[in-house]
Amino acid sequence: MNLNEQIYRIKNLMYEQDQVQLVTNGDLNDLSGQIISLETKDNDIIGKTFLTRLENATNVDPAFIKMFDESKFQTIPLNYDNSLFLHSLDVNDQFKQKGYGTQIMKQCHDIASNNGYKYVTLIMDKGNEPAENLYNKLGYKKLNSDENVEFYFVEL
Repeated sequence: MNLNEQIYRIKNLMYEQDQVQLVTNGDLNDLSGQIISLETKDNDIIGKTFLTRLENATNVDPAFIKMFDESKFQTIPLNYDNSLFLHSLDVNDQFKQKGYGTQIMKQCHDIASNNGYKYVTLIMDKGNEPAENLYNKLGYKKLNSDENVEFYFVEL
C-alpha cells in the first residue's frame, strides 16, 4: 500500500468513527459529585460517570462505609484529602466495547489530578467481568472486598 492509499484509508476510518465530546456538569463538592459524560455530536449520551469527594461517597454508595477500612490502607496513604470516589460508570449498550469507558475514566483521572488528588477509588459489584477488565487495564488495584463488592483504587 502506497502513502496515498494509507492516507485515504486513515481519512475514511477517521470519518467512520463517531464524533464525540466530553461534557462535565456539577462540582466535585456536590453530594452526588461532578458528572462526566461522553456525548455524540447530536448530544446523545454515550456514557457517563460521577466523581465526588470521599466524604460524600456514603451518600451514593452505602457499601463505602464497610469498604473504606483505614486499617487496610496503612501501606497506601489513601485518605479523604487526597482521593476522589468514582461511581455509577455506565456506557450505553450500543457503544460498549469501543473504548468509550476508557475515555470517560481517563477524563476522571485528569480531573482528579488537575485538582490535586493523588488517587481515584471505586466500588465494583463482584462478578462484573467487563468492568474488572477495564479497571485492571487502567492500573486499578483491588484493596478490599466482601461477598458482594470490591474496593479498587488507582494512583495517578
